[in-house]
Amino acid sequence: MSRLTDYEGCGPLRIIREFTDFDGQSLRPGQSVEFDFYSRLPFDAGFTFSRNGNSVLRLSADVPADAHILDHPENYFLLPLPRLAWYTNGPALPVTHRFTDCHGRAFLPGDQLNWAVHERDQTQLIHSFLSHAGEVLQLDEQNEQQAAVLLYPERFFDLPFDARPL
Repeated sequence: MSRLTDYEGCGPLRIIREFTDFDGQSLRPGQSVEFDFYSRLPFDAGFTFSRNGNSVLRLSADVPADAHILDHPENYFLLPLPRLAWYTNGPALPVTHRFTDCHGRAFLPGDQLNWAVHERDQTQLIHSFLSHAGEVLQLDEQNEQQAAVLLYPERFFDLPFDARPL
């Protein structure tokens, strides 16, 4: 399950559902928020999201509406593809750390994975990685470990390059 903090530096996030942040700033569908840094203030469970040193959004995990935005960004933002999808049609990726996919298939260090297509189901929670021969990998955003594979592929694969879009 991704959190809003996972999208630090991922480019602009387009708002799809209206909300008001901790400071009373009203954000409406069609607007975008971009942050390259976030800081956490532990004493009030506050999160400040900043771009070029300027605050663009503040949320508090102690406020139920704010906590929902932090914990379920997919309900409020059109989120970018998870970083693992950037490696579609790339070279085979060697697995460096064990993980399990939706089907219970264990991927172990030394395994090599290669896919040509990335697809999301209609709810945008299941991600399928397909080769010309069929499904290679299927990951669920609601599963904490599988979400980590989607968002932080460098923890699970030996990545030959960073394909982050500019």
